Amino acid sequence: MVDSLQGASTWEQEVYDQIRSHIAAESGFVDTYGALADDVGSPDITYLARLIMEDEQRHHRVFEELASSMRAEVELRSAEDGVPDVAVVRRNSTDLVERTERLLELEREDLKSLKHLRRSLDPVSETTLWALLVETMELDTRKHIAILRHIRKIARGMTF
Repeated sequence: MVDSLQGASTWEQEVYDQIRSHIAAESGFVDTYGALADDVGSPDITYLARLIMEDEQRHHRVFEELASSMRAEVELRSAEDGVPDVAVVRRNSTDLVERTERLLELEREDLKSLKHLRRSLDPVSETTLWALLVETMELDTRKHIAILRHIRKIARGMTF
């Protein structure tokens, strides 16, 4: 079944179809990871599978919000359950830039600290999940840095 957007350009329909296709392809991921977590009978694998399952649940929600936003944009209506647009007018952008710079600094310091901690955990990396978990936190921190850079770009009023 094709989910056509009324009034969509070819590009809009293609992107929307890609988003919906991704949602459909990943629809079983959460259940599959949940089954792995429940069935494997190994606490370490259960723990890791649940971490991935939580990420997949968030990914599913974000893709649904993207699809809702695109539909609303094309159909010229608001999407309460979608991704907000970038605000054209922003108050206190100087304050936002300063706060974002401080958060970027903190995240960069955190990244260095996490790298050091992960290296310190090398002696137990074969017998614990600790180094792996710290490595995933490093990846999250890199994601936070990317998001903060984008916030800073928006706050500075740069165009995309």
